[in-house]
Amino acid sequence: MRDLLARNPRYFQASPDAENFTSKLAAKVDRHPGRTFAVLTIAYLLVAFTLSSFKLLWLDELITLHIARLSGLGTIWRALTQGADPNPPVTYVLVHWSRQLFGDHEFAYRIPAICGYWIGIASLYFYLRRHLTGSWAIFGCIVSMSMGAFNYSFESRSYALLYGLAMLAFFCWTVHANARHAPATRWGGLIGMVVALAAGISTNYFSVLAFLPPAVGELVLTILRMRGKFGAAIQLVRLERLRGSLSLRGIDLRVWLGFAIAAAPLLAYKPLIEHSIAQFAPYAWNRVSLNQVFDSYTEMVEVILYPILGIFLAGVVVLFTRERVFAICEECRSGFLPEWAEGIYAHSRARLSIPVHEAAGVFVFLCYPICGYIVASIRGGMLSPRFVIPVCFGFAIAAAMVTHYLFHNVRHAATVALCIACGWFLCRDAVVGYWYSEQKQSFYNVINGLQRADAQMPANSPIVIPDPLLALTFHHYAPDSLAAREVFPVDFPAIRHYRRDDSPEENLWAGRKLLYRVPILTMGQFQSSAGPYLIVANPGNWLLKDLRAHRYKFSRFPINTRARAIGGFTPLARGTPAIFRTQGDRAPATVQHCLPPASFAAAENRPEAKRYVPPELLNDE
Repeated sequence: MRDLLARNPRYFQASPDAENFTSKLAAKVDRHPGRTFAVLTIAYLLVAFTLSSFKLLWLDELITLHIARLSGLGTIWRALTQGADPNPPVTYVLVHWSRQLFGDHEFAYRIPAICGYWIGIASLYFYLRRHLTGSWAIFGCIVSMSMGAFNYSFESRSYALLYGLAMLAFFCWTVHANARHAPATRWGGLIGMVVALAAGISTNYFSVLAFLPPAVGELVLTILRMRGKFGAAIQLVRLERLRGSLSLRGIDLRVWLGFAIAAAPLLAYKPLIEHSIAQFAPYAWNRVSLNQVFDSYTEMVEVILYPILGIFLAGVVVLFTRERVFAICEECRSGFLPEWAEGIYAHSRARLSIPVHEAAGVFVFLCYPICGYIVASIRGGMLSPRFVIPVCFGFAIAAAMVTHYLFHNVRHAATVALCIACGWFLCRDAVVGYWYSEQKQSFYNVINGLQRADAQMPANSPIVIPDPLLALTFHHYAPDSLAAREVFPVDFPAIRHYRRDDSPEENLWAGRKLLYRVPILTMGQFQSSAGPYLIVANPGNWLLKDLRAHRYKFSRFPINTRARAIGGFTPLARGTPAIFRTQGDRAPATVQHCLPPASFAAAENRPEAKRYVPPELLNDE
């Protein structure tokens, strides 16, 4: 090993006389990490606000907006108790305040999420900075920003806040767990952890998972403390004197008390949680399943998951072959080992620069979807990849640590890694921006097609949009002349029968009298009072099937909406919308039917109606 150091010093430090770009860049980043992070923050804000300008508000964000527009915390709480959204109140309060400070526009709605995500990036940076040089810490941050979770950084929901507060809690715990820090610093870390965990629970109930990384890490640290203290004490005193005190030796009761205090908000939110489970779980779109565990990795970590797994594999190979490689004679080794690879194998240390108890917490982050599956299976019955997005921190930390472990002795490795990460991040988000631009164009293509169809209908004909993903976005962005005529119909048994879930309809139905101006009616109410009307929906929509089952005739306009890109990561519609015409019971009969239509009954369309029986089956009975 010493011979390798003497022969190849360039693997262990860059020449101070090097004038090339890579040497200068790495040196500047390492000398001025604070400035570099400030540049990263500016780049993050520019990308987030740029992508936000392309992205239309979608259903979930519009639900947040309508709740945040209420007059204050009391009315927001009342809306949540009625089931308007299955989340705690803090996100809506933050958006409410942001609207008051910055005005009623899309950027204001998304500022809390942008700030929440930045908290996560800052916490990740300062955590990595404790173990790595500035360039490798920035590399880890950019890796985390190159994952699918970044799409939630500019979405007006709770997920970016959940994301940032989870990392903040873990970072604060590591500050407190470090015995080398001053007492005031450790107390500050403990208070920060408690505040971050409590705030996380107040933004999203799945923030209970954020307790696991610091809790598992603290458990491992406690075991290590007890082992060390027991080993020292056994040489000094008799075993009998340790009995009764060993169980407390090494346990930091302040941390566990902090966990209990941070979990206290759950007591206040218990009625909301119980109501949400009863309302949404029976026909939830995101019923818990093992498939969602795998989807969480592929959708949140995204494509960069596979290069990171490759880096992990390379790290394992190097770790287990390092001693054997250098046990081979030098001439034999040079015959099969490239010169640059000697820098990878020539580590000054054989272990990663992270304490065992912190590594345990990072491992929990890596297993976040599995933990989410276990928790959701025990209580709640609902799980989605977005609920476990802090998994990205586990992969970002591990990727930075393992990549540094492999390449820190290779000249210019940090600069090359930074360039690759930056290129990946920018290319990915350029593609995302293009997708959002296409999605926005598709939405306005639907508006244009609807205006052409509307010209062939009686004046002021109702516009029925039975797709909840499209309904609120249409009402928010469509011209007033169209939005004022929108109707959102529901027939809960039919929705459950044809689509197998009713979560978004439950949201809108619960807030129909308090939040939304668009009429939300049962099909029985609407159909009995309607004349001719338009339907904007995918040809496979539940309403068309329901109308057909009730023997109502409808026809499709020969209009290509050219809206195939209206779906996507946060879809604005289910499938490609088409435009149909039909008529309600008030319209004069213009078509001869073999059998008259079977009228809808409003009482059979409400959420309480448990079973859907198509009229033809009812007649057979």
